[in-house]
Amino acid sequence: MKFEGRVKKVDLAGARIDIGAEHDAFLHISQIRADRPVTRVADILKEGDPITVWIEQVRLEQNLITATMFEPPALDWGDLQKRMKLTGKVVRVEDFGAFVSIGAPKDGLVAVGQMARTRVKKPSDVVKEGDEVTVWVTSVSRKENRIGLSMVEPPAVDWNEIKRGQIITGKVTRLEKFGAFVEFGAEREGMIHVSEISTGYLEHPSEVLKLGEQIDAKVIEIDLRKRQIRLSIKALETETTEVEPETPLLTPMEIAFQQAQKRRRTVAARVGERSSAETVRAQREDIFRRTIKEHAAKS
Repeated sequence: MKFEGRVKKVDLAGARIDIGAEHDAFLHISQIRADRPVTRVADILKEGDPITVWIEQVRLEQNLITATMFEPPALDWGDLQKRMKLTGKVVRVEDFGAFVSIGAPKDGLVAVGQMARTRVKKPSDVVKEGDEVTVWVTSVSRKENRIGLSMVEPPAVDWNEIKRGQIITGKVTRLEKFGAFVEFGAEREGMIHVSEISTGYLEHPSEVLKLGEQIDAKVIEIDLRKRQIRLSIKALETETTEVEPETPLLTPMEIAFQQAQKRRRTVAARVGERSSAETVRAQREDIFRRTIKEHAAKS
């Protein structure tokens, strides 16, 4: 917490600061901020001086509050994430890069190769001390006490995130006779060979695709050494999407019931067939009797 306090007492080890709390805060000599090395507290602070401090520690059991004149970093180690966008100030320029204060526990380093998309000979050609710059976090190592930064905006999709078989959505940016190029947020565009655009023959990709069109495609090859990504639309068209319905498992009782129902239908069908045949036979016999009777009467 930040407090606007007043120097209450000065001694060799530091100063007592009235911050309006039940107990005064103790400001150690090592936590006094000045434009020159501090060897005596009295050379910098006097009783009654207004002072801005930040609380470092509170020990209730010892009635102790420690303070500092150095503003604590806005970001802790755990707050820093790769690709995080920050604004900082260049505090030091070296031959290998520039150190940038980003409000973290440690100044970040922008290596000379991370200062622009084009080749930079000297960091001083790009930045100078005091410049405000926009940077992106590239690496964080609390163990090594190191923060890597870049002045080049990173791609939305990292190489490590691109997998073979992955389905991407992107925009057609270029059409050539041999294929089409698709931008989907990676460092490089993906290329769809003309043979991977459609199952039929194409003389030119423009027969199917248009510039600026949003399409879905499947990653079929990744070449990290050549920085190439090959895509396919045809792979999506030929992909089987139908899912076989699962056959529900039946209990023994249900299986027996189904078998009984089947036998019952079979018996009923046979009875029906027999009954139908007997009816036809009776009709034929009746016709035969009537025919004989009529013939006898005529005789």
